Amino acid sequence: MLDLSRYKKLNSRKLGVISGMGTKAGVLFLNKLIDRICVNRDQDFPEIIFHNNSQIPDRTLAIVYGKESPEFELMRSIDLMNKMGVDYLLSTCVTSYYFLNRLKKDMNAELLNPVDLIYRNLKQNFPNITKIGLLATTGSIRSGLFDERFVNSEYELIKLSPIDQERKFMKSVYMKGGLKSTKVSNEAVMLFKDSVNLLKQNGAEIMIGGCTEVQIGLNYIQENIPILDAIDVLVDEVIDKLEIKRMDQEIRGKIILE
Repeated sequence: MLDLSRYKKLNSRKLGVISGMGTKAGVLFLNKLIDRICVNRDQDFPEIIFHNNSQIPDRTLAIVYGKESPEFELMRSIDLMNKMGVDYLLSTCVTSYYFLNRLKKDMNAELLNPVDLIYRNLKQNFPNITKIGLLATTGSIRSGLFDERFVNSEYELIKLSPIDQERKFMKSVYMKGGLKSTKVSNEAVMLFKDSVNLLKQNGAEIMIGGCTEVQIGLNYIQENIPILDAIDVLVDEVIDKLEIKRMDQEIRGKIILE
């Protein structure tokens, strides 16, 4: 039998993606990555090991209510990535990093962390902004992923009230017809829009998409406030790490228009 763990193509680096949390966010990541790179043949695309592990238990339920931990299923995905010899690993669920950060010792790959990438992007590209609106799951907020990164910084994290967090944002994501669903309802879109508007009313100058379903919600509304999203920063970091040629913005714009 061929031992895949010993196979390493010269100058080839593999990306591992743990998805299924939710599946639509994982597919959105792949589509955005493909749309932003310039390649001419099959062999020029990056080698990606994509595990749509839809059996991973809900992260927020585990963090907030002590329900089944996702660590066993996350380890199943990590073990797969180790066997396939990936060089860089990411998850398309921000909340899962609460657990992945604990499991880094079991990874052979470098873990790409969207919270760190968002913070770095803010420092580099938005030097005059201080009030940051945070759209994230209750699990991410309770875990302290963002608070720990932004503590003792010049930034003020603006969050929804506990009631609005559950009745508006979380409902927009998890309800029947929510942003995780194959078909998103008008009610979910309105609840998501209300969440964005409330953060703006509370002084947010920029929005952080700290939940990968935020990108899905943004497809249904138009906003005039800058939005820094976890999927976008992960895509950009992967392009840099794998040293892939970026699609020229002017050419990309013409392709989209056509």
